[in-house]
Amino acid sequence: MGPVGRAAKAAASLLLARAEFAAVELTQSGADALRWFLWALVAMAMLALTLVTATLAIAVVLWDRFGWVPLALLALSYAAATAYLAFRLDRALRASRPLMAQTLAELSKDREALFGREP
Repeated sequence: MGPVGRAAKAAASLLLARAEFAAVELTQSGADALRWFLWALVAMAMLALTLVTATLAIAVVLWDRFGWVPLALLALSYAAATAYLAFRLDRALRASRPLMAQTLAELSKDREALFGREP
């Protein structure tokens, strides 16, 4: 086996190792995303139950004195909280690192090691 064959074998081994690394990273990202989604879903369900109960209690207590005004104020406060949370979520998603960032960085290093820097 000549030097070209050894280089091809080394390159194939390197690509296989990087593919395995990418598969592990994707599996971990998927598991993390599912866990976060389930926790968020449970938290949202509990929050919805809490808000319904609190709104009902406030409406019952204040209905005779103020009528529909407390309900309108609660609706406005819920809308403001929703807008704030949506803004925070959007900002967090934009700031998150790209999927498979480590794998792409390692592949870039491999390319530079094998072929040199591109202009």
